[in-house]
Amino acid sequence: MQSFDHDAAPPPPRAILETGPQQHLDALCRTASELFGTPLALVPLIDEDRFWFRGRCGVEDDGADRESAFCSHTIRRARGQALVVPDLTRDARFAHSPLVVGPPQARFYAGVAIGSISGRTIGTFCVIDRVPRPDFSESQVRALQELALLAEAHLQLHERRDAAEAEARERVRAEARLVEREAALRVTQAAHAMAERTACFGHWRVDVESRTITWSDGVARIFGRNAALSTLPLDTHIGFYHADDRARVYRAIEEALAGRGTAEGGGYDHRSRVIRPDGEERVVTVHAIAQHDDSGRLVAIYGVCLDVTDLARSERQQREAGEVLRTTLEAMGQGLMMIDPDGRIRVHNQRARTILSLPDDVLHEGARYADLLRFQAKSGEFRNAPPEVRDWLLGNSPRPPISRYERTRPNGVVVEVRIAPTQSGGTVCTYTDVTERRQGEAALRAAEADYQSLFQNAVIGVYRARLDGVIVQANRALVRLHGYDHGRGLLVPETTFGHDWYVDPERHAAFLDLLHRDGRVEDFVSEVRRHAGGDSIWVSETAWLVPGADGAPAGYEGTVADATERKRAEALIEHIARHDALTGLPNRRLFHETLGRALAGARRWGGRVAVLCCDLDRFKAVNDTFGHPAGDALLRVVAERLGAALREGDMVARLGGDEFAIILTDQDETRRIAAVARRIIQSLGRPVDLDGLSAAIGVSIGIAVGPEDGDSPETLFKNADIALYRAKDSGRNAFRFYERGMDAAVATRNLLELDLRDALRTGGFALHYQPIFALADGTPSGFEALLRWNHPVRGPVSPAEFIPVAEESGLIAPMGAWALNEACREAASWPGEMRVAVNVSAVQFRKQGLEQAVIRALAASGLPARRLELEITESVLMQDSEAVIGCLHRLRALGVRIALDDFGTGYSSLSYLCRFPFDKIKVDRSFVRDLDNPVAAAIVGAIVGIGERLGSTITAEGVETEEQLGRLREKGCTEVQGFLLSRPMAAEDARSFMRGRTSVAA
Repeated sequence: MQSFDHDAAPPPPRAILETGPQQHLDALCRTASELFGTPLALVPLIDEDRFWFRGRCGVEDDGADRESAFCSHTIRRARGQALVVPDLTRDARFAHSPLVVGPPQARFYAGVAIGSISGRTIGTFCVIDRVPRPDFSESQVRALQELALLAEAHLQLHERRDAAEAEARERVRAEARLVEREAALRVTQAAHAMAERTACFGHWRVDVESRTITWSDGVARIFGRNAALSTLPLDTHIGFYHADDRARVYRAIEEALAGRGTAEGGGYDHRSRVIRPDGEERVVTVHAIAQHDDSGRLVAIYGVCLDVTDLARSERQQREAGEVLRTTLEAMGQGLMMIDPDGRIRVHNQRARTILSLPDDVLHEGARYADLLRFQAKSGEFRNAPPEVRDWLLGNSPRPPISRYERTRPNGVVVEVRIAPTQSGGTVCTYTDVTERRQGEAALRAAEADYQSLFQNAVIGVYRARLDGVIVQANRALVRLHGYDHGRGLLVPETTFGHDWYVDPERHAAFLDLLHRDGRVEDFVSEVRRHAGGDSIWVSETAWLVPGADGAPAGYEGTVADATERKRAEALIEHIARHDALTGLPNRRLFHETLGRALAGARRWGGRVAVLCCDLDRFKAVNDTFGHPAGDALLRVVAERLGAALREGDMVARLGGDEFAIILTDQDETRRIAAVARRIIQSLGRPVDLDGLSAAIGVSIGIAVGPEDGDSPETLFKNADIALYRAKDSGRNAFRFYERGMDAAVATRNLLELDLRDALRTGGFALHYQPIFALADGTPSGFEALLRWNHPVRGPVSPAEFIPVAEESGLIAPMGAWALNEACREAASWPGEMRVAVNVSAVQFRKQGLEQAVIRALAASGLPARRLELEITESVLMQDSEAVIGCLHRLRALGVRIALDDFGTGYSSLSYLCRFPFDKIKVDRSFVRDLDNPVAAAIVGAIVGIGERLGSTITAEGVETEEQLGRLREKGCTEVQGFLLSRPMAAEDARSFMRGRTSVAA
């Protein structure tokens, strides 16, 4: 690398050269390398034949020959002066140096001459880069000079240490010189010690006369400001400290400026906090010394600033850890003592003192454990201890080989003592008050006896079984459930009575799989075969695994309840949920399930599936002309004719209103599908006799064939629906097959969504209110809030048209929140206990925030929660019943009433009624309209019966005739609403309606 000319300077003292590379000089080199971004940084010291690297970074060699040197030119300069060569290839002195043309391909050099105590130049502090550095600034030169001063101070310190040994032998001759150097040595040692402790330091100088301060780069980095190293007023510098520390720092500086510094050298020391511009708080330690001129006048204060944030944090954590340890000891439910190898108590907690009733003069840190045992022996503490333990505690025998024992104290407290050795030869003893535990065990034994009594006398079946299903214990109720006489007695393991009692043989494996997977089975409903007689019943089982001593499952226990009646009721409701009450045809849900199975079969076995969407033409005219009963009769005739036009295995379903859909399976030829469509059009085109009145209708049919027109039920049905729109557009009473490009309906739907978004943004929605009347006295008990949209171009849009679009697009959540807030705000102005009912979509339950929306609406309006009623449909309960029912319970706990809307039209399950006590059950308008139908009338009666038993209000919707009103009163409905009584009205009209009722009542 570098070398020195022989005549440049005399070599340094041998003592310096004979020491190896020094870690602190290496650290300075690394600091320089990082600070200036150079790969090489060195502290070379000159010798007669070569130079030695006493500090290095980026170099493995320990030295190099003196030929072709860069530093030979630096050595000729005065100490502290720098030689900077921005581009070595452009300098004639170095352009052909082996170090430039060969490794390490040097292009930049900057070095500062450093000297010994005697003032001789003994080497340099230099940095080398492999690229030119024309941007090496004056501030960087000063920083290099400051690092050179630190290196020089370290070398001088080493030199002084060597000289001190010689001076010890010549103390008298060297005493005067030692006194002269003492102050400078202290400064050097302080700077050196700071450099040894951390690289995160800096220094500063306070000018006494101007009251200004100058920072180094290190201080600027610590404070995070003044990167230009501008001279700052002293007050500005103090202002960077934490507000709580400024006064203390200010006093320390002022005392030092006044010559009254409290630290060695007339300076001061302090640890304080500084605040960086970004708000970060750093902790610094400051050491300052005073500088005087030859006359003794104070001229400056020099200081070193060390960032000790990590140290302060570590100290704080150590203190907190000690506090946590002590807090933990005191929070323990156990007493604890730690005895060191010499038999003295080193650690204990208050719980040990409390459990053992020991006074302070007996139990304290440093007390002899033997003295404590003698105190306890005199108090009779060991009288009830085990004999071998008592002899040991009394000092009559060596310690037995035990790690725990129990003894009962004279006051009746049962203490469990555990003993554990420590690695140092001491002992840790813990003391646990197990009095309540032992009393609990006794109570548990008594409870077990009570349990056995309850087990034997329970009204539902209870059993215990091995993992292989053999029942080892069963109570009388289970025996009776399986058809045995009471006198047969309890079953025992020797009998062949086992848990594998299912009619479906796969149910037993399913039961065990659930049990082993989840550890518990809840409401496992199955058809089982009774052991006595062989007939079958339905049961509901709940079972759980029972662990053995090793924690592994050893068997299981369970309960069995007769669920036969429940299954019959659920089957009835299940049928209702999947079939249209008016026509008896499958409904939309069963249609989609069947379509899904048909498409799956087509994918698996090949073949095609056709969907025909049928919409009756001129049905509304018949309905309006002849009335709803005639319309219902017409729909039944349509259902019969559609069924007659199909083969066995095909399906026709009523989707709602005058919409029907047909599934044709195994349809390989399009012409056959067309033939079916023509047959349907022809059949429905024949006049229908309605009690002597002739009604003529038609039908439009849209056809989609899977899988080519859609491989999912949703896609196939959607495309058939699109084809239906085209059939209607073509003049009705026609059919059309789906073709690509029939997306006008989709575009219309998208346009409707855009208009919905605009209406939501501009406030285009309104709420109308339909009163709900109590049948007992005819008074209104509340209003149902109904969303209305008056489109600026289309006029009023039916909720049946825009609500599904809102649900599909996700707009239903903000629309629902708006409706909830508006309804609560309006209802808050109503008199008395008048309630408002707000419909909640299943989509709102799927999204987060419904509970918060209800709470905000109530809080903003001031409406009492008891006056708000949320109406949900059965589809809400299908999506995530546990989460939904949990949400409903929390809303009901607030006081909000919950109503089940359109009961019986969706997936009705009595289990939901059992799991959540609805305040109200609403009878759908379709049942009210079909009250003449015995099936519909029976369903309404069943719903009323369910509501009476559950304590729920029964409200009938869609009452349009006096006859319907009378029949609903006979059935036992408690509330009604419908056009017969009042149409929905605007908010202002609703207030007038209530004022009118109030006036009449007055």
